[in-house]
Amino acid sequence: MLARGALAGWAWPPPWELPALTRRFGHYRVPLYDTLFSLQGLSTFGDYVARYTGGAVAGVPPYLRWFARQSPDRLPWADPAFAQLERDWAMPEWLPTSGYLFPLTRGRVDAAHSPFPAKGLFVCGRGGRTRLHADPWQSDACLCQATGDKRVIMFPPEAGEFLTAGEAVVDLDDPDDGAFPCWRDAKPGFDEVLRPGDAVFIPAGWYHTAIALADSVSITWNFVHKVHATRFQHYRESAGAGNPAIAFFCASLADRA
Repeated sequence: MLARGALAGWAWPPPWELPALTRRFGHYRVPLYDTLFSLQGLSTFGDYVARYTGGAVAGVPPYLRWFARQSPDRLPWADPAFAQLERDWAMPEWLPTSGYLFPLTRGRVDAAHSPFPAKGLFVCGRGGRTRLHADPWQSDACLCQATGDKRVIMFPPEAGEFLTAGEAVVDLDDPDDGAFPCWRDAKPGFDEVLRPGDAVFIPAGWYHTAIALADSVSITWNFVHKVHATRFQHYRESAGAGNPAIAFFCASLADRA
């Protein structure tokens, strides 16, 4: 799941320095989230870096999750930033370059310039975290670490019996023992610190959490490859029906042109 030094061939090799990113994107408006995916407000990229990085904040800072467009919602999407960055980075070479069902693609693709669901530039100050969760859409994911050290912990899908109660997932930093009495019985299948230049593959259904041990910049995206066509079709016929991201990324190529 972990590939050390996988990003060494990037045109802009990690680490990406925050002052350099601020010079490029400081005036852009960006959305800020809590420790999961609840929108907390808006900022500019430069204001976020000034207020929440460099040891300026005690405790857990808000998380700048700057996604490329994936729904009709009115948000400051990251598409202009990704357009500027597309020559600076590339998808790890061990990921497929064709055969994706989500997004529906034709020919050779690379996440650096092709639309992908949940494709985002994630920035946070030291102490920022993403609470334990499993990604939506029965999708796999890739996370590339461009700046700072980030600890990533993952649990296999079968650990869900200990980590979940209905649709709720235990917060490992503030666990509710009443709601999740057996959460300590879940054993992680992965617990590593990503350093600049590392990439990690997150399989569908795996519960994962991430903690920034230093000011952090990551690029991430989700996908479903045709090898998981049956699993994805079952999802689309049940929970995925009507999902706006599914509708957008599985539209016919002619409709999206």
